[in-house]
Amino acid sequence: MGNDVHEKWIQWNREYGQIFQTVSAGPVIHLISHINFTKWNGLFSRVIYIGDPRLVAEIATSNWPKSAAQYDGFKPLDGDALFVQTNQERWKMQSKRLAPAFQPNVIQSQYPCLASHIGNYVRQLDRAAETNSVIDLSSLNILLSLDFIGDIAFGTSFNAINQGPNCRIAQLLEMILPELMKCGLFPLRGKIPIFQSTRIMNRAITELRDMAKEAVKDARKNESAEDGNSKIKPSKKIFEILALQREADGNYTFNAQELLAFLVAGGDPTAHTMSFLVWQVLKNPTIFAQLRAEIDASIPYGAEVATLEHVKLPYLNMVLKETLRFSSPGFGTFRTCSKDTAVAGVTLPANTTLALWNPQVHRDPRLWEDPDKFDPERWRSGQPKLRGSYFPFSYGPRSCTGQGLAMLEMTLTLATLLRRYDITPEPGFELEYLPSFTLKPKNGFPIRVTRRKC
Repeated sequence: MGNDVHEKWIQWNREYGQIFQTVSAGPVIHLISHINFTKWNGLFSRVIYIGDPRLVAEIATSNWPKSAAQYDGFKPLDGDALFVQTNQERWKMQSKRLAPAFQPNVIQSQYPCLASHIGNYVRQLDRAAETNSVIDLSSLNILLSLDFIGDIAFGTSFNAINQGPNCRIAQLLEMILPELMKCGLFPLRGKIPIFQSTRIMNRAITELRDMAKEAVKDARKNESAEDGNSKIKPSKKIFEILALQREADGNYTFNAQELLAFLVAGGDPTAHTMSFLVWQVLKNPTIFAQLRAEIDASIPYGAEVATLEHVKLPYLNMVLKETLRFSSPGFGTFRTCSKDTAVAGVTLPANTTLALWNPQVHRDPRLWEDPDKFDPERWRSGQPKLRGSYFPFSYGPRSCTGQGLAMLEMTLTLATLLRRYDITPEPGFELEYLPSFTLKPKNGFPIRVTRRKC
């Protein structure tokens, strides 16, 4: 997967149409327009990219099965966790058991935990402001997300922000995630680990899984006498609902490896979205001025961390939506077509992997006016969007369970950050996008901050 593949997906969609296929023949990828699908008869893997929103909506809403060929490549890290689960019945059970942990009242009740970690985030930025030091906002956002997830999903402190570059979990994820995506796209890579990067990934996964097992073991040591089927209390942290939940036979519902999925699904995408948003508003002074005016009117000067009441911010929500359209960290989902199937006039051939990928859809000039322009105004109420044309958190019944939690973290963090500081990127710095397990800043995001005067 080349460093420019994100741009390639957008380019191919414009050049070959909204539906095209890639045929892997060793290191070579051939692109074929959808009119020739039925003529393909090769030995190598075939992936059809679905960029027509009608097909995206139909396939995702009908919950076509996830592609085992691709998601098996992610299982060394996440086992049978929800987002890699290809067994439909097991997925239904997991989804039902997860639902209580992500109800709005439970999500809102995580505020004290999140506010505590944002407070630590602020103290790091305050120190950088006092010493006029450069700080990497991208790394700091990742560390904040890890601390929050560690607390709510594992009931333990990762102490990531305080450890900074020495945070072992962050180091392990950096060894794992880029290679894990390659193993998903090219499953044989993981099954036959001839590359050193694959072997390094496998060793890092073993270490991270051992850490997760210890965290869950510690959480379960303190389990109360009430069983896992008792009524969920909104004041509970999410880990108390997940790690301590039991089935009727007394066995725990989720194992440590399945809970690891929260580190993958919840950490990087949230952190990178925040970095991308800050970069975009700094590049667009008019947008920045409007956003800051809304935040300043809601959050009093001197507040260390925004409150839930402070972040009822419609324009910030519009800017977040546009960030997730313009540069969504999550790419989408792989589904499989088990038999020749006609959808919206297109026949999809049997035994094919379908990539419901959002980069090309979110930037398709057939669907969006001036798609390469960052424009939050497109999200003003009263402007309907075509079904299947926007899916940063995936689409249909298998959309991201934790999107409400991610939005809470992003709105609180960004409102606090932009209210408290003036932010200046280092001279000459340009944020570049790098496709890894998610889309991420290629070279971090070095900034200097100063405390605002009012």
